[in-house]
Amino acid sequence: MPPRYKPIDQCRREIEQYARHLDSGTDDGDDDKRATGSTRRYKQDMRWFDHWLDNYDIEDISNVTTADAADIGYDLSDEFNGTTARYRWDIIYSFYNWALTMEIVDSNPLEKWNDIKKEQFGLTTSTKQNNELKDGEKYAVSQDDIRAMENNVGEPRLRNQLLIRFCWQTGVRRGEASEILISDIDRENREVNLRSSITKNGKNRVVAYQPNLDGLLNQWIDGGYRNECLGKGINEDDEDDEDDEEIEYLFVGTRGGQLRPEGINDVIKKAADNAGLNRRMYADANAATDEDGNKIKNRWKITAHNVRHGLGTYLVNETDMDLYSVSKYLGHSSVDITESTYVDYDPRVGTEAGARYGPD
Repeated sequence: MPPRYKPIDQCRREIEQYARHLDSGTDDGDDDKRATGSTRRYKQDMRWFDHWLDNYDIEDISNVTTADAADIGYDLSDEFNGTTARYRWDIIYSFYNWALTMEIVDSNPLEKWNDIKKEQFGLTTSTKQNNELKDGEKYAVSQDDIRAMENNVGEPRLRNQLLIRFCWQTGVRRGEASEILISDIDRENREVNLRSSITKNGKNRVVAYQPNLDGLLNQWIDGGYRNECLGKGINEDDEDDEDDEEIEYLFVGTRGGQLRPEGINDVIKKAADNAGLNRRMYADANAATDEDGNKIKNRWKITAHNVRHGLGTYLVNETDMDLYSVSKYLGHSSVDITESTYVDYDPRVGTEAGARYGPD
């Protein structure tokens, strides 16, 4: 079994202080502050680091050397799959910068490795799913992929076509799509209000959809298709929510009630599979485990997140939408996440503009 990390209040004093610093910058009701979920993950990262220090018999954080920092990188790479290792490194790096500001340490031992952590330790923002792609395969779906998926959905056909096109045009997460109410949709302006209670970062945002969604949406809501689903009983994906039929969720299951995030994911996976675009990335026997020893389920090449990723890729690379706007539209906690996910590094970015607009 994986180790259980100490509670934050039993970690080293500096780590406990840093946790309080994180708490002070957390407020789900303030757009300029960190969301609770992010702070919780950062604290878990620091609990891991405290455990790492114990394993290496390093009592004081100021005793971590540049060579020790390399061990941190290698250990993270060996211990974790996907993005966890990279993000855990980043929070430890930020912790040492905070400790520098507080004059607790004289230098950041991770500094030497920070710009080369991908090459040196394999720490990237790519998920295991992304790393399992074959030559020529892409993580982000394209508009052609979406059209193929729409043409190969299972029943109920209209709902599933609407769901795929809706997710593609708005970039909402599957958990957000599951919670959207009919009253959240402004059909006149083609906008969807994502309430702060349903978004990942706890902040309200508004997304838009295109005119070619109108037909499917109007048929679903006004043409009786949605009501037909509701008239067949309780959705097998429901978890005994007695209020489901009283709340007008946009997407409902084939036996009535709210369509859960897992159901949304299944619709997209199956449509991609039917279109010949999907495949299993890795099987149960080789599945990774999380920190609590639980098996991570099978991963598919195309899931609901690939659709969201496809929109982000399209907006960054095929439109004039600026990076800040894309970041806020997708509900990312920072522009850094958007940049690291969708923008390839180019050493000449800004060079021509600098030559053109630089001062005399």
